[in-house]
Amino acid sequence: MTESNGTVEITIIKKVVNQQLTFGFRTVEDTAKPIKDYTHCEEVITMEKRETEKKIHIPIVDDDEWEPDLDFFVELYDHNKINPETGLFEKLAGDDTRCKVTILDEDFPGCLGFEMTDVRVSSKADKVDVKVVRMEGADGMISCYLRTEILSEQANPTNAIEFEDYVPKHEEIKFLHGENEKTITIELVQNKINLIEPKIAGDEKTMDDE
Repeated sequence: MTESNGTVEITIIKKVVNQQLTFGFRTVEDTAKPIKDYTHCEEVITMEKRETEKKIHIPIVDDDEWEPDLDFFVELYDHNKINPETGLFEKLAGDDTRCKVTILDEDFPGCLGFEMTDVRVSSKADKVDVKVVRMEGADGMISCYLRTEILSEQANPTNAIEFEDYVPKHEEIKFLHGENEKTITIELVQNKINLIEPKIAGDEKTMDDE
């Protein structure tokens, strides 16, 4: 079920015909946590002789921040029998007396990339700004690492050299909920012609000087 539904409906089927049954149901946390992700429910119910099924509803918390898919369980228990090891009412026997609920988050954190993959800067400049943008969603916090990297063609005299032409940078970039762009400043040295290759998320990007 999706987070935006607000509740999850679960149907309990009575297998015994023409018999009244009284038992309890309760939620059990897993990766989904009560209060934060759903409302904990625990209740004793009675199914009359002619009832064959009963529907129960568990409230789900719909927030604005992205989370991975989360699970919790709903299980049936014997309200007259306590487990001496746990101090809780004993779960009813059988594999079909426990149900897993998966909360699917429809929010999407987006993906990161450079606004421009080639940036040209004047040889007289003392810095160059690189803009990192967040696309296709802005829910929750998302982060990545950015670093400058020496170009592979070491013999090329036009390639920039660390500390001689630019100050190398290696840092984590964090986007808070709703943020969609960050500007990263790379300091240039001695007003030389600079060619810098920043990297993000494993993709090679190149910046050229004029």
